[in-house]
Order: sequence, then structure tokens, then C-alpha cells
Amino acid sequence: MKQNICKLSLLICMFHICHGTIFSQILQENESPPRITLERTEIRLLHSEIVGQDFELYVSLPNNYSKSNTNYPVIFVLDPYRDFLIMKGISDVLASSQIIPEVILVGIGYGGEGFNAFINYALGRLRDYTPVQDTAKEEWSRKAAENLGIDDINIISGGSPSFLEFIRKELFPFMESNYHINSKDRMLSGYSDGGLFGLYVLFHDPDLFDKYLIGSPSIYYKDGILLEYESNYATTHEDLKAEVFMSSGELEEVTAENIKKNEQSA
Repeated sequence: MKQNICKLSLLICMFHICHGTIFSQILQENESPPRITLERTEIRLLHSEIVGQDFELYVSLPNNYSKSNTNYPVIFVLDPYRDFLIMKGISDVLASSQIIPEVILVGIGYGGEGFNAFINYALGRLRDYTPVQDTAKEEWSRKAAENLGIDDINIISGGSPSFLEFIRKELFPFMESNYHINSKDRMLSGYSDGGLFGLYVLFHDPDLFDKYLIGSPSIYYKDGILLEYESNYATTHEDLKAEVFMSSGELEEVTAENIKKNEQSA
């Protein structure tokens, strides 16, 4: 058995050496290497009249999508340039193991190429994930852009109400008219400022999604205005029907403390 394992290991090493040599030769022969394509994943463009923005959607379909008329659950992913690959990898593995049902993933992005894509993403998330304007955060972002040599860009915050309207009135109808969607099984996933927006939705239109995955939310934004939203919601509601998973890292002391405050006031 040990001999077989050694032989297998040697074959794997030889394969990687040969493969690396062949691949390097290919790169030398071609100026531009082939681009990566994610299986079962489409890029769709959707213009929003509400926001005044062309959104770039990453849509990952289940393995059996083309063979079935099933209406699938949907996970809407904020910050897709950072989180979409992670969510796709995890959901594909869990679905193939039948731990979770097959799902459709929808990453809500901002488009562009190269450095422009980064700028579109940074400006878009600052605008869309923040519930009210914060001039201090705008000024900080403006100085950060200047340090990168970027001038004459429109930095605004406080666009969550319009972004929520876009999701409700434009994104949902687009997805439901083009894909097999279970409109009663929708999850919103957001991290950091994306988590801030997730909590904003939770306290302003909780029935829009029935599940929320919220990581390290920026509850501190604008002097903790999110806690005010939660308090206002609690005065008129006795319960919250949505399923919510919220977390933070062990060393994120400020975020963890804010989450505890949110739990205590709930």
C-alpha cells in the first residue's frame, strides 16, 4: 500500500511538473492567456431607472437547471467581486452533498473593466449600502481617492432607499421573468457595509427576503442609526418572521459589541 501511495505521489508530482512546463510554453506562445469562465454562470446587464445605474449581475444556475422546471430558491449576494466565488463554491458543494437544496445565486455588481471596475464598485457600494448621507465618510473616501490620484468623481452616500426600490421593483421582476425563481424563498447575503444594508432591509421591508446572512455589519455607521431603526421596528412589531444569521470575527470588538446591543434591544 505504501509503495502504491509513493508511486501515486510521484505521478502527481511529475504531472504538475510537466503540466507547468507545457502551460508556461503556451503562455509564451500566446500574448493573452485564456480567461476563466465559471460553469453555469451568466453575466447579465440590467439598467435601473430608479438608481440611474447599469448593474452587472452574476447569475449562477444549479447543476440540474436546464433539465428541470423547478422553481429554485435564490441567494442575492452583495459585494459579488469579493463574495460571489466563495458563495458559489460553498453552495455547490453543499447542494451536491444534498445538505441544502440547489439554489440560484445572483451577484449584484457594477460593471467596468480593470481599474474602472474597482472605482465603480467602491462608489456604488458606498452609495447603495448606506441608509443616510454621511458627509464625514464621503470626505474620507474623497481623500482616499485623491491619494490614489483619482479626482473629479462624484462620491455620495445614503442611497439605500433607492437601492431597495431597485431590488423590489426592477431586479425581482427581471429575475422572475427570465429564470425559474421561487419568489417565496429568497435570501440576502451581505458583509460589512453590505451587512449594514441587509439590516436596513430587515427593519424597513422584512418580508422582502425570508432569510438574511449578515456578516460583520457596519452598525456603527452614522452614530449607530441602525439601532434607531431596530427600536422603531420593535415599537410596532412583536416578532420578526425572517430567519437571520448574523456574525462577526472574534477580534472585531466594536462590531461584536454593536451586535450584542442589537440583540439586547430586539
